[in-house]
Amino acid sequence: MEELSFESIYDSSKYDKLKKEGHLVDIEHLDEYEKLIHGNSSTEIDKDFWKEKRVFVTGSAGMVGSTIIDILLDAGADVYGTIKRHASAYHPNIQKRIDSGELKSVDVDLRDYGRMISLMREIEPHAIFHQAAESFVPTSLSQPSHVVENNCVSTINVLEAATKEDKSLEGLQVACTSEQYGFIKSIDELPVKETNELRPTSTYAVTKVFTDYIARSYFYMYKTPTVITRTFNQEGPRRGPQFFTARAAQQIVNILNKKAERIVMGNPNPVRDFTHIHDSAKAQILAVEKCNRGEVYNICSGKGITIGDYMKLALETFDLDVPIVIDKSLLRPYERGEALVDGFIGDNSKFVEKTGWKPKKTIMEIIKDGVEYYRTLRN
Repeated sequence: MEELSFESIYDSSKYDKLKKEGHLVDIEHLDEYEKLIHGNSSTEIDKDFWKEKRVFVTGSAGMVGSTIIDILLDAGADVYGTIKRHASAYHPNIQKRIDSGELKSVDVDLRDYGRMISLMREIEPHAIFHQAAESFVPTSLSQPSHVVENNCVSTINVLEAATKEDKSLEGLQVACTSEQYGFIKSIDELPVKETNELRPTSTYAVTKVFTDYIARSYFYMYKTPTVITRTFNQEGPRRGPQFFTARAAQQIVNILNKKAERIVMGNPNPVRDFTHIHDSAKAQILAVEKCNRGEVYNICSGKGITIGDYMKLALETFDLDVPIVIDKSLLRPYERGEALVDGFIGDNSKFVEKTGWKPKKTIMEIIKDGVEYYRTLRN
């Protein structure tokens, strides 16, 4: 492993303008940030709206899909979730719901159009949450053709089958991403609005640009009731082990268990806009309840933090004093030159105005919940 020192790479000064404007979390003044987030009032989902509604969720075993399912089941919805049994016989995020009979699991490869047609005829869902995708950016760099086929063909099949066969459809939420914004030319572009130019920097991001545009095209052509949500970083319990916040949580657990004495990470300089998964999942449900069909909405906290500050805050949260080192192999291709800078902070004003939603959980809660999740898995 080729290592770089944290201090030789980390430089947050380029974001001073954002900090002064209140767009960046200042880890030296966390009380102000906590007071702001915990003081937010937010619209809750309408349980009467969802009671006995038939809902179809793709990607149900993942962090986002499973959290949406939990909320909808608790609201009284009749939920069907897609799984791939040949991939795994056990799905920890949803297994209890399957075993209890609350969640109806549907064995399907979304690339199988015939199977999708038969499911839409059989279920006729009132709402669809299309969350299934290969979303780990490094996988899209190492296996681009697989990610293109998986993400694009699956989306086409969901849209086409729902449009042709689902006579009850009221809303189809299509999960997109801040990664679509890609290369940010200058700090002045942050926070990014939905109208910002899309400059994707990975195969994954390109597939989501396709997903975004094809979902809107189905609205324009057929009035398919699509709603496109560009979620920024959704984090917390159930986050897949390959993602940054999960790797951070796992390393914290190892240090607490005396199995490690340092933190290893990639580029500390990017700025990210983190939203707790419980806040983000509720927001995506509200998008189906309240948002205009055929339109795009940013779902984010509106507050950024550098990856370096996130890691320092994680250590501080658990009162740990260990060194941080940079593993150069963890840098994305465009980060391996001299300019180790990229980042997103989102403008959520369009979505907030439409729904009344605001985030209620802080980054510290994301950190604590992530650590507790991996701590529980290992016990």
